[in-house]
Amino acid sequence: MNALFSVYAWIVWALALVILGLPALLLTVISPRLGFRAAKVLAGVALFLTGIRVKVIGREKVDWSRPHVFMGNHQNLLDPFAYVLAIPVFMVGIEKKENHRIPIYGWISRAWGNLPIDRSNPGAARETIALAAERFKEGTSVTILPEGTRTKDGRIGPFKKGGFHLAVGTGSDIVPFTFNGAYERLKAGSWRITPGTIEVVFSEAIPTEGYGKENLDELVERVRGAVCANFKG
Repeated sequence: MNALFSVYAWIVWALALVILGLPALLLTVISPRLGFRAAKVLAGVALFLTGIRVKVIGREKVDWSRPHVFMGNHQNLLDPFAYVLAIPVFMVGIEKKENHRIPIYGWISRAWGNLPIDRSNPGAARETIALAAERFKEGTSVTILPEGTRTKDGRIGPFKKGGFHLAVGTGSDIVPFTFNGAYERLKAGSWRITPGTIEVVFSEAIPTEGYGKENLDELVERVRGAVCANFKG
């Protein structure tokens, strides 16, 4: 039964991306903030029709009127769809450059203003972080998944430091968040989708004041600890 449901779910996702994704792309080209609203509709419809519910915890802990650097764990390709439903304000993300080659999703992501990062090229990665700093200075929050890649076993991996240099360099608070349940909905290496709940849990903002190169590891572990504290894996 799960195999039949998974076939249905992938058909639903494909149709949603074509039927709703193309209008979302056009709206994003006009205005990324219009695209943000359209993306909420796309994500909500696709998740609902495939039996996936998004539960948001701790949203009231975040001051959404000012920009932050948001950092969380990465479970699978369902993460951005759950995340766009969880956040009440427009923000941009940093994601691997390969995502921008995905039809429709990649087109929307580029028009949205998400920044591709080349993990194999440290120089290019630093340029991406510099561009993210410009977005932040314009008043737009930035989301980073500092593991750098989705989990292979459901657990939270080590965090890379690039996003932390961005947060410290701009004096931004870091808001940790945690995905729970997405891995169970779609496990690494599997095509089967299982209905259920994805939780997005927001933690209290962590100030970056007082942190620099000499104690950046402490900040990394503090943020990772906050993400892990709400993790149910």
